[in-house]
Amino acid sequence: MKHRFFVMAALVASSVTPVAHAHHGLDFVTVETAHLPLKGASYVIARLDYISEEEYELEFEPSILYGATDWFAMELHAHFEKEEGESTKYESLAPALRMRLTPREQPLSVGLSVEYEFAHDSAEDDVLALNAIFGYEFSGWMFAANVFHEKPSNSSGEWAYAAGVRHSYNHDHGFGLELNGSLENSDSSEVLVGYYGELSKQFSINAGFGTGLGDGPDWSIRTAFIWSFK
Repeated sequence: MKHRFFVMAALVASSVTPVAHAHHGLDFVTVETAHLPLKGASYVIARLDYISEEEYELEFEPSILYGATDWFAMELHAHFEKEEGESTKYESLAPALRMRLTPREQPLSVGLSVEYEFAHDSAEDDVLALNAIFGYEFSGWMFAANVFHEKPSNSSGEWAYAAGVRHSYNHDHGFGLELNGSLENSDSSEVLVGYYGELSKQFSINAGFGTGLGDGPDWSIRTAFIWSFK
């Protein structure tokens, strides 16, 4: 299993956002939870976002999440971007560490994550992102909230948030609502209606259709395709 992790990580690094949301995509589309893979298990996640403003923008983020222990996971993801009328660009590569601070069996979950994004273009800043993660589950409901700080290497940082609620109508399908934005600019937020489906034991999809509030995007489609290796 460890050999499989390093092979897949190398493929991500050699293949193909700036950090816009602090998340791994397992339970929500734009909100990170403290759920981590068990020790020795891994997830491959492919995020694809379509954002429409005056011109469209397409973002692709392949990643791998590996459970180093039951409390600690490592992630590696890359970011590609295509703007209308331009070719696809490789933007960055970001390793991340994700930690769960509460036992798995508790309904209340707390976690932390830290990631460092290495910009591909020397004219762009690297970015350090720190995220505090909170969640609560009961009777098929899941609530999650993030408060995170992003610090570019050559400019001041920014505080942001993401929050979501979802309900599972059976074990395999759920629907919810997500909100994310800046804590320093109340006119820049996005709200999404989400679908979360476990289509098999090894494959899931999370998808959201959203719109901006204030200076947010006109509309957006955000997806995460998740493969589990246990």
